[in-house]
Amino acid sequence: MKQNRIILIARLILITVTAAVGATVFLVMKDNAQRQLIHALQATLENHVSDAEAEIRSSAAETAELAGRPLLTDQIGILDAHPGDLRARKALQRETDSLLATGFSAITLYGRDGRRLAGSGRPIRKPAQQVSLRLGGRTELLYSGGYYLRTTVAIMNAGGPVGQVVADSPLPMLSGMFADNSHWGASAELAMCAPAPGGSMHCFPSTRAGHALAMTPRPSGSAPRPMNLALRGETGAILTLDHRQHNVVAAYMPVGDLGLGMVLKIDRSELYAPVWHQLMYLLPMLLLLLAAALLSLRWLLTPLVTELVRSEEQTREANERLSDSEKRIRMLVDSVDEGIVSISVDGTIELFNPGAERMFGYRGEAVMGRNVSLLMPEPQRDRHDGYLQRYLETGEAHIIGNPREVTARRRDGTLFPMELRVSQLDLEGQRKYIGIMYDISRRKANEEKIAHLAHHDALTGLPNRRLTQDRIEQAIVRGQRTQAQFAVMFVDLDKFKRINDAHGHDAGDQLLKEVAQRLSGCLRAGDTVGRQGGDEFIVLLNDLSDDADAVSVARKIGDTLSGPFQVQGGEMRIDASIGIAVYPRDGTDFETLIKHSDTAMYRAKEAPDRRYRFFGES
Repeated sequence: MKQNRIILIARLILITVTAAVGATVFLVMKDNAQRQLIHALQATLENHVSDAEAEIRSSAAETAELAGRPLLTDQIGILDAHPGDLRARKALQRETDSLLATGFSAITLYGRDGRRLAGSGRPIRKPAQQVSLRLGGRTELLYSGGYYLRTTVAIMNAGGPVGQVVADSPLPMLSGMFADNSHWGASAELAMCAPAPGGSMHCFPSTRAGHALAMTPRPSGSAPRPMNLALRGETGAILTLDHRQHNVVAAYMPVGDLGLGMVLKIDRSELYAPVWHQLMYLLPMLLLLLAAALLSLRWLLTPLVTELVRSEEQTREANERLSDSEKRIRMLVDSVDEGIVSISVDGTIELFNPGAERMFGYRGEAVMGRNVSLLMPEPQRDRHDGYLQRYLETGEAHIIGNPREVTARRRDGTLFPMELRVSQLDLEGQRKYIGIMYDISRRKANEEKIAHLAHHDALTGLPNRRLTQDRIEQAIVRGQRTQAQFAVMFVDLDKFKRINDAHGHDAGDQLLKEVAQRLSGCLRAGDTVGRQGGDEFIVLLNDLSDDADAVSVARKIGDTLSGPFQVQGGEMRIDASIGIAVYPRDGTDFETLIKHSDTAMYRAKEAPDRRYRFFGES
C-alpha cells in the first residue's frame, strides 16, 4: 500500500514537472519572438517615418523657394498693374516651363485676383486620396498612382501678396515605401492615414490594400486602433484587433507634426508560426519522456541492472532529442538578418552568427575565442575592457541595456555606423553579454542625401537658392563687421530656350551641367556659384578690392562660356549676360542685391558693347 502511494506521488510529480517545463519553454519562445518582432517593427517604422517626413519637408521647401524668385515677383507685379502686358505673361510662362526640369510635375501661377497667369505640367485633377498637412500655408498630400505634394505659397512683393504659386511635386521615396512590404511576411502591412472630422480617418492605399479607405470611428468603450494612437502623437507597439478583426502586432508612430500617422503590423498567427512548429517537435519528446518515466516507476521492482540499462538508453535518447532542439534554436539565431554576438565576462567572443559574419566580413571560426575589440576602431578598441571592468566593479551601465549608435570596423578596415543593444545573461553561474547589431549605413546615407538635396540643385549639383542666400547673408554680416565689400553677379544664358526647343530638354540639361562646371572653374575657393533656376545663376565674389576685380571675373566668365560646348555629339555655342551689384554700394540686404544684379543683367542683355553691366551704369 505504501509502495503504491509512493509510486502514485512520483507519477504526479513527473506529470506536473513535465507540463510545467513544456509550458515554460513555450512561453519563453513565444515572449522572445514577440519582443524581437516588436523591436524590429518599431525600428523599421522609425526609418520609414523619418524618410517620409524628410522628403515631404524638402519638397515643400523647394516650392516655397519659387515664391521668392525676383523674376516671378517682378513679372506678376507688372501683370497686376497691366493685365494685358503680353511680354510679362510670356516671361512667366517661360519661367514655369523651365522650372519643371527641377523636379516638379506641375506649376501654376495666379494673380492677386485669382486669375491664372501661367502654368506648366499636368496638375492632378481627381486624386484617389487628398489630405491637408500641418506644414504652414496650404500643403496637401495627394495619391494618384503614387504620392505627390501639392503646395500653395503666396508670392510677396514690396511687403504684400501679389499672387500665389501652386506646385505638384512627386514623392518617389514615399511611393516606393508603399510599393511592397512582403519581405516582412505574407500578412505584413504598412499603412498611413490622416484624421478626419468625427473621429474617422482618411487612409492612403497600404502595401496590401491597393485603394484608399475612409475608416469610421470604433464604438465607444472599445480599444483604440494603432492608427488612432499614432494620430494622437503617440509612439509604441500593441497587440490588438485590426479593421479585419485579425489579431495583429502593430507598431505605430506619428509622422512628425504633419498630421499623419503610420502603422506597420503583422498577424500574430504568422508571428507564432515558428513557435508552434518547434512545439510540434518538443511536445512528442516531452510525452515520450513522461511515458518512459511512468514505465520505469511501474517496473520499480525489476532487477536493478535492467533498470540501469533502461535508464541509460532513455537518457541517451533524451540527449539526442535535446541536441536536435539546440540545433533548431541555433537555426533560428542563424536565420535572422541582425548581427548577434555573445561574449564572456573578459570580452572573448563565444557566438558569432551569420548575420554578424555578413556585417563584419569575418568567418565565425576566425573570431571565436578572440577579444570583441577586434570589431571596434580606435580609440574605442582600447577602452572596451575598461568599460566592462568598470561595470563589474561599480554596476554603472553605460553600455548594458542602452541602445546607441556606434562606429564598427569590418575585416577590410572600413568603418560603418551601427546600432548596438547589449544585454546581460547569467548562464549556469557565468555572466555573458549578448549584443544585437543593426547596420544603419543605408539610413545614414539617405539622411545625408536628403540633406544635400535640400541645399543643392538636383541637376547641376551647385548650391540652390537657399544655400546661396545663406552664404550671401553671411558675407553681409562679415562685411558689416570688417567693412569689406563683395559683389553679387546675376548670370543669365542668352537664347537658351532656342537650344531646348531645337535639341530637346536632355540636351539643355547637359548644357546646363557643362555651364555649371565652367562657372565653378572661373572662381576662387572662397567664392560661390549657385543655380537660381532655369538658365539663371548667382555668383558671390568675396573680398573685392575694387570694381576691377569683378570686371576681371565677369570677362573670364563671358570668355569661358562663349567657347563651344560638346553636347550629344554636336557643337553648341551660347553667350551670357551678367549683372553686377556691389555691397554695400548697391544694397545692404540679400533681396536688394539680387534685385539690382537682376536689373543690371537685363541692361547688359540690351547693351551692344559688352556682356556685363554694374547696377549703377546707364
